[in-house]
Amino acid sequence: MSAQSDAPRSVGTVIVGAGPAGLACALELLRSGVKDVLVVEKHRFPRYKCCAGYITSKTFETYKNFGLDPEKCGYSFIEDFRLFRGAKERQKIVNKFLYTSRAIDRVDLDNAFFRLAKDSGVNIEEETEAVSVDREENVLTVRTADGSESRIKYGNLVFADGTYGPGSLLQKKRSAKRVNIAMQLIFKSDLPDGIEIRFGVSRRGYVWVSSYGGVTNVGLTDRFRRGVNYKELFENFMRLRGLTGEGGSADDLEQIRKMKAAFTPIGIRKAVVGDNIFFVGDALGACDPLTLSGLRYGLKSGSAVARSIISGSPSVIKKYAFSLRIRFAFMSLIQRVFYLRPVQFMVFNVGCRVFGGVIRSAFNRFLVSK
Repeated sequence: MSAQSDAPRSVGTVIVGAGPAGLACALELLRSGVKDVLVVEKHRFPRYKCCAGYITSKTFETYKNFGLDPEKCGYSFIEDFRLFRGAKERQKIVNKFLYTSRAIDRVDLDNAFFRLAKDSGVNIEEETEAVSVDREENVLTVRTADGSESRIKYGNLVFADGTYGPGSLLQKKRSAKRVNIAMQLIFKSDLPDGIEIRFGVSRRGYVWVSSYGGVTNVGLTDRFRRGVNYKELFENFMRLRGLTGEGGSADDLEQIRKMKAAFTPIGIRKAVVGDNIFFVGDALGACDPLTLSGLRYGLKSGSAVARSIISGSPSVIKKYAFSLRIRFAFMSLIQRVFYLRPVQFMVFNVGCRVFGGVIRSAFNRFLVSK
């Protein structure tokens, strides 16, 4: 049974979640001289993140603006980037804007950003989970790893706790029901360095196969549909690609069957509830529904909320959220159209053969905006 302290401590701004969006908010506040900030994080760093670790050149520069150089986290270009439809290679891309890490995940990058925030003076309490919010009293109840609960009276509360964190309960009817699902498996392999993006495995998503320095990350995404056995889809792809079975690099199928899925939101949620509860990153819905790219949007949303807090006006984050709503509505429309079978046929069977140069150029121009 957990013990709870009666007297709440007071904090100017409490941020729930020490991911990129939450830490960007904390660092932006600190830069502006706001030091009365507490970040609570339910995990201990370094923490696992279901992500292939790709970042674009704009995301790279956004991190550098916060004082973190992704190159020091092992990020570099992988030039061998290939698009597949079914089992056939359809297009090779000369990659100009996409970076990936040697570990083929985002653990080191997130951990480096976490360490930067700590070293900069951001107060972060790990293994501390948000439990409930009393909006009338402006009190957040948190629980530590030993089960003890305490209360924090906040001036501002920022939720950077992902798609289905406690903050989503405050979104009510505007909570995004539409989500993308993602799962991945990382293992040692002898595959050559390169990135494969494979369409046709899932209905409205793709599979990535990223290999670098003897490590391979295989991941599957789709617009989530109930009743679909995604682990079975994943296992079937691994068999088809020759990555499981006798002599395979990931022959222990129990790894697949024990995988946990991650979800990314489709659609921008409320940016502000009341006048002092804010949402950033996936909690805001700041994730591209087509590519699942969300890092730069998360960082930018964190900065926008910090500026709203500093100015005392929610207009900054509301304007940014509105711009994302327009952008993502367009990307959601593209997603619907792109995964139609006739469109896929035209793109991969006609477009890649006849207009390969145009597709290569469009691909890189598209990525540079992320």
